[in-house]
Amino acid sequence: MTALEIFQVFYNHLLLIMTILGVIVFIVLQFVTPAYGMTYNPRWGTSIRSKHGWLIMEAPVFFAMLIMFVISLFFGHGFNWVTFSMFIFFELHYLQRSFIFPSLMRGTSKMPISIIIIGIVFNTCNALMQGGWLFYLSPNDYYPISWFWSPQYIIGTVIFFLGMVINMHADRIIRKLRKDKNDNNYYIPYGWPFKKVSSANYFGEILEWVGFAILCWSVAGLVFVIWSFANIVPRSKAVYERYTQFFGKEFTDLKRYKIFPYIY
Repeated sequence: MTALEIFQVFYNHLLLIMTILGVIVFIVLQFVTPAYGMTYNPRWGTSIRSKHGWLIMEAPVFFAMLIMFVISLFFGHGFNWVTFSMFIFFELHYLQRSFIFPSLMRGTSKMPISIIIIGIVFNTCNALMQGGWLFYLSPNDYYPISWFWSPQYIIGTVIFFLGMVINMHADRIIRKLRKDKNDNNYYIPYGWPFKKVSSANYFGEILEWVGFAILCWSVAGLVFVIWSFANIVPRSKAVYERYTQFFGKEFTDLKRYKIFPYIY
């Protein structure tokens, strides 16, 4: 077998394993709440500052995807304008999440190292899934230049950037609620996009990856959506419960949904 054929076999198993794990994670998170942010719990072990944790956890996927792209120029599909645009979209999200988002955080909240390690493992696997398909395993004629004006690319791109705007704006609103860098209190966010949901930032992130899956039109993109849903939807439930615990009737009277407007 050639190196590419061996990678194909590994890749197929990776997609299957990640899909099964995504379902398992969704079930487990109905009963276990990861201890970071509003749901921090010291019982999860040694912790570090959240701003450092986000950087350590998210940066590996940014660099792994970059490395896979560079190597593909010599040993993969070579340069392709369509997949290059998808690479840029992916890297834009993780540039913001790895370097910009942590640098703007206020407060001194902590994140367990155990959560960081889990995040690194998933992010590295996700880079292999997305980069493996885009740069090495997709058929050579799968992404012709005409893909730029295909329904998948146009619709997916619109959804992706709509999700990014919602995600970043929601994060900004939450961040601005804290008075200074030493303020560790939590507050109820108001205004768009929080009028209907309590976790608008998570809603935006799911939209991003649904859009990415559509514009790539790949199984790898779909698996990423499954993982995003499995991780984020239970998280939104935990955040909703914590808001209720902190603010009681002041929050519940707002009659917000957890993450999906008019649905959940």
